[in-house]
Amino acid sequence: AKYMRTEPLMNFTYRQGEDGMLYPEIRVSENPQTDRMPVGRFGERWKKYMLEKHSHRLSELVAQGRINEIILQVDQEAEQRKEALIREMLAADPMPETEDAMERAGHMSMITREAEEAVMDEVVLRVR
Repeated sequence: AKYMRTEPLMNFTYRQGEDGMLYPEIRVSENPQTDRMPVGRFGERWKKYMLEKHSHRLSELVAQGRINEIILQVDQEAEQRKEALIREMLAADPMPETEDAMERAGHMSMITREAEEAVMDEVVLRVR
């Protein structure tokens, strides 16, 4: 093994974690901030959908360094649409005028579930 390489394959910059350990700054996208954003469940669900149904397109986005940016975009669009739908649905079907907290929570939970299902179809399960 006299031709063993000694220099690293990639040069990383490191940041110190809260535990004192050094972690490589791995950049997947053009904007380093994007890579540090937590992924929400809508973004996760979109990624899973793309992996299952459109893996070739997902590979292209990864290669272009756009994957995290699009995951965040899906997350934000989905959350905004969900909030808007919940407002519309509450306007059409207001909270019951009752002191029963369970009934009110159930109503809100039903509306939220319906809004999330609609958002899955409208925003999340789409090729980008």
